[in-house]
Amino acid sequence: MNAKQKTKLRAQAAGSLPATAARSTATLLQELQVHQIELETQNENLRQTQRALEESRDRYRNLYEFLPVAFLTLNSKGLIFEVNHSAVSLFEADRRQLINCGFDGYIVPEDFKRWHQLFSKILNSNRKHSCELAIRRVDGSVFPAHLDCMRMEDGNGENTVRVAISDITEQKRAEAELRVSEEKFRAIFEGTRDGIVLIDDNGMIVDCNQEFVRQAGMPSGQLKQMRIWEFRPADKVELARGIFQEALKSGLAGVAEFKYKKPDGRVIQVEARGTCLLIGGQTYLKCIVRDITDRKNVETELREYQRLLRELAAQGATSREAELKHIAREVHDELGQLLTALRMDISLLRIQFGDDDPALMIMIKDMLVLVDKAIQGVRDVTANLHPPALDMGIVPAITWLAEDFTSRTGVACDLQFVDDQPRLDDTRTLTLFRIVQESLTNIARYAQATHVVITIKSSREDITIEVRDDGKGFDTHAIPTKQSFGLMGMKERALAVSGKVEVASSPGAGTVVLVDIPLFQTNPGRRVND
Repeated sequence: MNAKQKTKLRAQAAGSLPATAARSTATLLQELQVHQIELETQNENLRQTQRALEESRDRYRNLYEFLPVAFLTLNSKGLIFEVNHSAVSLFEADRRQLINCGFDGYIVPEDFKRWHQLFSKILNSNRKHSCELAIRRVDGSVFPAHLDCMRMEDGNGENTVRVAISDITEQKRAEAELRVSEEKFRAIFEGTRDGIVLIDDNGMIVDCNQEFVRQAGMPSGQLKQMRIWEFRPADKVELARGIFQEALKSGLAGVAEFKYKKPDGRVIQVEARGTCLLIGGQTYLKCIVRDITDRKNVETELREYQRLLRELAAQGATSREAELKHIAREVHDELGQLLTALRMDISLLRIQFGDDDPALMIMIKDMLVLVDKAIQGVRDVTANLHPPALDMGIVPAITWLAEDFTSRTGVACDLQFVDDQPRLDDTRTLTLFRIVQESLTNIARYAQATHVVITIKSSREDITIEVRDDGKGFDTHAIPTKQSFGLMGMKERALAVSGKVEVASSPGAGTVVLVDIPLFQTNPGRRVND
């Protein structure tokens, strides 16, 4: 009805009705007009609401369709009636292949029971449920999937189930690789014969293997409540704490050896090798701890046996020198006296009968020459066995060696004294003498030297003799072509009296032999049971 028609109707009603009725009718018409306007406004609001609802539905459908997560919507019977684009791609199927199909048809048989139990819970619950299932695609390939499911109601009040599906193949692969890596790590961590302990920057033990538990003699739980310096004795705790903090600060841990007393009272010796690590932004100290008790015991026994062998060798050398001295004395006294007496008798014959018989005089002279050679031979033998100068001290003995070396080889040999020479016992005097003698013998044989200098220096603690030549030298690092015990014998002689022998040489630069011997005995005594 348009405006003109409404006006005509009002006029007709006013002309045919009394005034009072006309006024009531007018009021009614006005009210009808107001209601009509309100109704039109409500209709317009409804149309706007419907348009907004349609736009919202379109946005929802677009969002649902193109979300990167695969979504399926199931009815209460488990049939698929809605699927988005990501789900179509995930299943590698046509949309028509999925709609109105049972979702359980895409689940591997091993997971059927678990899915149906979960589906029943979803329909009777208002909360979200999650699970992992193996899903079979249309082409038959299977992939592990994570499902997030939630019950919803459609416009008709019917129950539906919204299912979000994520392909977790890469996650499972990463988890498998992580699990294998952890198994390898644990196999190495627990399978090593060394103790391994991880310590945080507060000194607390955060992890350790079973070998470290065995070494510590405590349960793993107790160890993880301790700080690493608590393994040290009370008087060394602060020192150990300082070393630990300095290692973390510098990033350099290094190696340390120390003794540790286990709770059962047994003492072991360990070697700890530390390394600083950065894990998750926090600094840790990793220590590899090795029980070296057996090794140290073996080393101690070996050193003891070496010392005993050296003492035995030194005793043998001393006995040999004593025997040589005795032989030299016997040769000098007995044979020397006999030869001297024989020469006196021959000289007496020459005096008594030489003038009467010229032929006898010739024979006597020849006999005297032979006896003199024999006497000189006895002197040489005696000097080689035990030089008389050796009984006068180290300086006369070395002086005699230098003069004898020059007389035999023609090579100049100078003797230098830096300090006043101390008085040495017979053992040290003999050791120094034999080492210098061996050095001069090697120079005469191999060095082709033209000049030798022997320097004797002493202090309150030790005496040092240096033998330097200008010969052809040799490479001290080269492997010898033939076995030689000369240098080894020199070193062993020095070790027997707690000394040392050092040799420095290079081709064309000569050789220096340095022997240093303490003036006082430093070797420990023999064991009680030896």
